[in-house]
Amino acid sequence: MKVLLVNAPSRRFSLVPPLGLLQVGAILEQCAKTPLIYDPLLHDPGMNDIGYQQIKKIISEFKPDIIGYGGIATSYGSVKKFSQIIKNEYPGLIQVAGGPLSSVYDLLLTKAGIDVVVHGEAELSLPMLLSRLEHEKSYEDIPGISFVDRNGNLRRNKPAEQIDNLDSIPFPAYHLVDLPRYFRHIKDSMNLTKENIGSQEHVNHILERIGDDDRWIEVITGRGCTHRCLFCYRHMKGIRYHSPDYVVRHIKFLREKYGIRGFQFADELFNATKERVYEICDAIRNSGIDIFFTIGGARVDRIDENLIRELKDVGCIEISYGQESGSDIILKEYRKGVTVEQNKEITKTTKSLGISCPVQIVIGSPKETSETVRETIQFLKDVDAFEYSLNYLIPLPETPIWSYVEEKKLIPDLEPYLEKVAMYGGQPLVNLTQVTDRIWKSWKTLIRKEMRLDYLKKNRRFFKYALDYILYSLAILVYPFLSVELATHLRNALKKLPPHHG
Repeated sequence: MKVLLVNAPSRRFSLVPPLGLLQVGAILEQCAKTPLIYDPLLHDPGMNDIGYQQIKKIISEFKPDIIGYGGIATSYGSVKKFSQIIKNEYPGLIQVAGGPLSSVYDLLLTKAGIDVVVHGEAELSLPMLLSRLEHEKSYEDIPGISFVDRNGNLRRNKPAEQIDNLDSIPFPAYHLVDLPRYFRHIKDSMNLTKENIGSQEHVNHILERIGDDDRWIEVITGRGCTHRCLFCYRHMKGIRYHSPDYVVRHIKFLREKYGIRGFQFADELFNATKERVYEICDAIRNSGIDIFFTIGGARVDRIDENLIRELKDVGCIEISYGQESGSDIILKEYRKGVTVEQNKEITKTTKSLGISCPVQIVIGSPKETSETVRETIQFLKDVDAFEYSLNYLIPLPETPIWSYVEEKKLIPDLEPYLEKVAMYGGQPLVNLTQVTDRIWKSWKTLIRKEMRLDYLKKNRRFFKYALDYILYSLAILVYPFLSVELATHLRNALKKLPPHHG
């Protein structure tokens, strides 16, 4: 049996390694199936129909028995187009979708060309589904799937069990893709300046740690989280981890096979317990491998100064905590389980120790007001947030906020909304608050303006950077009229202007 796996884009120009499909590929090989992974963004970064045409050529050459799609909810639009093209050209091919994309299973099964949706983890339910399909037997009793039955009814079966021992699964099947094409460069993704890192001495330490080769790639060391935020679209319960030995073996494998030294631990939550992080630090140190790494998801209430120093000692150069807000009212609404003071203390401590600590802010929850936004601005000023990301809360199906959206009937038509999110994610798309649209939309501009003025005031560089900001404003005006290549160059140039806001 041959299975073509398609990495369905969630938005244009967002080239990231398809870790979920690489794991599925490993499962397929364990089941003696032949997988092939196709990532249309490698061929058509702007999704200008080249990728949709390319898939027909791949199908005619590879001749798959099944096509599987991986992605998130905002991948729906590309999955719909792919699956409908294939359904028209190859009506006998079974098409399956899974991963976080499964949160829009009803649309996939009724509006697109998908035959089966796999919910949750695929390690147990996918082999059962493949076996039934291969032997032309009914799959309607398999747990963890949804489908349209013979009577035309939409059915979703009970959830499949989750794997207890993550070490029992193989490494992702990296050989199924041209992995180096997904490598990124730290110097492009991190703002290595003394304003951001804290001092030139800290910058020099990071540069020395990185060395001449600053390439990095994501790896997963665990699944799940201890909390579920208001906007979280996680599709599994609880939290489980690979052992420190497994993590080090995984890193060594990538180090030896691909010659890469840089990694991002891209777990939803890397530090559920301090003990586990100390064990990983010990394992890295004892292994003798020379690496540098960033942490993509951490909690401020599960870390302290000693642990941050330990992480730095074994190669950590950046930690992202997901501070989300400077208001305790909003943090409570988000279900973060931490306070503004905890966020402030650990953010400042991390930066003071010479580890990059970008601040992540999400605005626009139902309880957000101009007053809570002002509190967030003050928080950003207090932690000297030279680098921060700022996005509006984007509700998606099966996230905790979605029930509020349905109750208020805020999204009457889901399909065009998902297309908007894929195109403009992070922008003000749905007003969840009690304020007017005008005030709600103004918050992002207000925060940026206040932070720019604060930066200039603290650094006494108004005249030096006044011209930069004039150019920045002009660039925003002309950006929509540029070609893809010129827009990319402009975006990279803007990142170098202070302050860098992600």
